[in-house]
Amino acid sequence: MQERWRQVVHLLFGCAIALSIAVFPPEWTLPFYAAALLIGSILTDAVERGRRVPIITPLLEELEREDSGPGRGAYYFVVSALACLVLFGPFRAGVGIFVLALLDSVATMAGMYLGRHRIYNNKSLEGFLVGTLFTAVLLLPFLSPERAVLVALFGGVIELLSPGDDNLVIPPAVCLVLALWS
Repeated sequence: MQERWRQVVHLLFGCAIALSIAVFPPEWTLPFYAAALLIGSILTDAVERGRRVPIITPLLEELEREDSGPGRGAYYFVVSALACLVLFGPFRAGVGIFVLALLDSVATMAGMYLGRHRIYNNKSLEGFLVGTLFTAVLLLPFLSPERAVLVALFGGVIELLSPGDDNLVIPPAVCLVLALWS
């Protein structure tokens, strides 16, 4: 149950970031996410030190994985969004964050419910395929079919093989593919 809600929050959080990057100019989103990063860091530091922060502590207790520090996934998500926005611009950053939100959440949920064939890092072939296909289809309004498939496939491989937190790795990798294929 906890993982399902975690993935729903991941999907919604990521789509909200991608949408805000697409809708608002960088002059607004850069300071907003920089401030969010600072405030989030202060709050998670307080939680790590054993302080009970209203709303934040219960949310982290409900959604955070046992093997992760408080708020680490959200922190990496915002760091990645900021880096992509600065390095690659709003369109590529928005696509990179959108791919992370969709691919990671859908692949995890598909793997939980459909996964029968583990292929790497306890991840399933079914999760990889469903996450990649779903992401490619939802990228079609923004990218050509060839780019949508390439970006989704590349993101899926990165998600599968990522040596670290995929919240940090997928968006810049996707942005780099988009930048190289301009």
